[in-house]
Amino acid sequence: MRIPLEWLKEYVDVKGPVAEVAESFTLLGLMLDKPVYEYKEGRYSWPILDLEHRMDRSDWLSILGCARDYAAFEGLSFKMPPVHAEPGLAPKQEQIVDIKVECPDVVKRFNTKVFRNIKVVESPDWLKNRLKAYGIPAINNIVDITNYVMVEYGQPMHAQDLAKMEAQEIVIRRAKEGEEVTTLLGETVKLTPEQFVLTQAGKATVIGGIVGGNTTGVDKNTKDIVLDAGNYDQNNIRRSSRSLKILNETVLRYDKYLHPELAQHAMERAVYLILELAGGDYYENVDWYPQPVARGKISLRMSRLEKVGGVKIENNRITEILTALEYRIIKEDGGVFELEIPYFRTDIEVEDDVAADILRINNYNAIPLRLMNMAPPKEITPEIYTFEEKLKDLLASGGLHEHITDPILPYEEGNTMQVRLENALTADKSALRTNMRSTLWPVLKNYEKHKLTDINIFEVGKTYEVNGAKNKYTSYKEIRRLQVLHKNTTSTPYENTEHTKKILASLLQGLGIEDHRLEKTDGTTDIFIHDEKAGSLEVYGFMLLTEILLKHAKPAQRVVSDLPQYSTQNLSLIMDVQKPFGPVFEEIKNFDDNIVEVEVEEEYTGKELAEDKKAVLVKIAYKTNQTEKFRAKLLKHLKSKFKLEHRD
Repeated sequence: MRIPLEWLKEYVDVKGPVAEVAESFTLLGLMLDKPVYEYKEGRYSWPILDLEHRMDRSDWLSILGCARDYAAFEGLSFKMPPVHAEPGLAPKQEQIVDIKVECPDVVKRFNTKVFRNIKVVESPDWLKNRLKAYGIPAINNIVDITNYVMVEYGQPMHAQDLAKMEAQEIVIRRAKEGEEVTTLLGETVKLTPEQFVLTQAGKATVIGGIVGGNTTGVDKNTKDIVLDAGNYDQNNIRRSSRSLKILNETVLRYDKYLHPELAQHAMERAVYLILELAGGDYYENVDWYPQPVARGKISLRMSRLEKVGGVKIENNRITEILTALEYRIIKEDGGVFELEIPYFRTDIEVEDDVAADILRINNYNAIPLRLMNMAPPKEITPEIYTFEEKLKDLLASGGLHEHITDPILPYEEGNTMQVRLENALTADKSALRTNMRSTLWPVLKNYEKHKLTDINIFEVGKTYEVNGAKNKYTSYKEIRRLQVLHKNTTSTPYENTEHTKKILASLLQGLGIEDHRLEKTDGTTDIFIHDEKAGSLEVYGFMLLTEILLKHAKPAQRVVSDLPQYSTQNLSLIMDVQKPFGPVFEEIKNFDDNIVEVEVEEEYTGKELAEDKKAVLVKIAYKTNQTEKFRAKLLKHLKSKFKLEHRD
């Protein structure tokens, strides 16, 4: 979500430099997707915050939604923009544009207004530049207003020229098989009954919830328009947009769950702007909303908030936060808040969602840090991950550069092993790679393009294959691989191959693998480790299967810098079962500079111990050969400070 700082300031009195604003958004959960950059156009110069939206928050796809949270976090006032909520003129007939919905399973609300005698002109500079700063080109005042309100409120809108409509109606129905719509961008799209369309005189003019057509668009000659704000089933929009391969700002918002009430608020804002910037007369029209959706209600227990957050927050502070986020407090009784959920917070489902809101606005950094009241948990990281990190370190220390490439690429006709994506957005990103060379090689070519002569790169990742029936889960495989590429543009292919062999030998030596050989079969050179095929060698690189490397590599040795050896001993310490071991752990670590590592092996209670006692087995590595002397000194110190005992 891109936020021009000047636009944000319309709703919040932003204080401090832009870096502090960005930090506050990060603490709220909206991290910078890229560094703050500047929008410059004539006399306009604004910092732009490009925020990464990871949560399922539809309101964060609006400037107002982000501004509301920022204001609550900073304790600032939040101002809503002006709207026109008064009813429009009553039409002479029952309605100017007849609205019919033939697919109520996908249409929840369809709110419309009519404007006559408007003036379609270029938008004022402030509006054009805000849209451009966001990334949307300016067209004319009517189109720009619909885009502006979409970004401001998060509600897509659409305007059609009444004079270009063959019938004064909008019929919303499922598309017919093979029915076509030419979009505003001039692209002709073929539809299926999965999509729904807005039609007049039987002709589809808009792909519902996705994109408008070019037949009824607003231009400089337009005098009368019908404006609509719809609310649709987000699952249908998501499926339809992916199958049509159309992803735009409208789809981005419609494939989240928007509350139908949002359509009314956005409409009132758009009416205000149109009357201000285009003039004309404003008429009421159909607001098709057969089953109004009530705002949700939820309870929050203070005890639950304290348990989840590990901190007690005073009632008045909770009330302040909830009010700033526009929850309505129905009542508060006996440590329980009964709340009405704001219409724009369609992500709130359970009590913990509200608790997270309070903790977030109160600042997660305000939660105190405490030592765990138990032994540190055992290391559970799968061995392959640790091993792959070691591979990366070995290759990087040898002067190779790591890359992470996109595993999605074009589908290859005839490649039966390739996993094809069902809902690919483009043909260039329609399948998963079966080898890593295909995605890493373009990186090498890019190095060559920039006149680099000695290129050494690698990637540790996965490839994907399907073997067997494609409707069976067991047919699909993920294979962990290492791909290394080397090319010296000034060397012959033979010289490149010899250098590639040196990189391979050096890597295997670093892993402690001595029994390996190269074997040519069917035009390829295979790499064998202990008679097991582990990869393949080529002129400009090699591939290795990392799980086979792990199986044959010697166990990693702990390294103590500048010392050839160290001693390791176990201590079994007896202490009160209620006392945390954390302070003892820290004391051992910091007891002497000779100690290089402390690890808790086990914490246990049992029949051999008193009911109020526990035993903690600690493994200590230290830089000294005076084993017994050092051990006695440490035990004496621990017994004196913590009143614990030692068991042999």
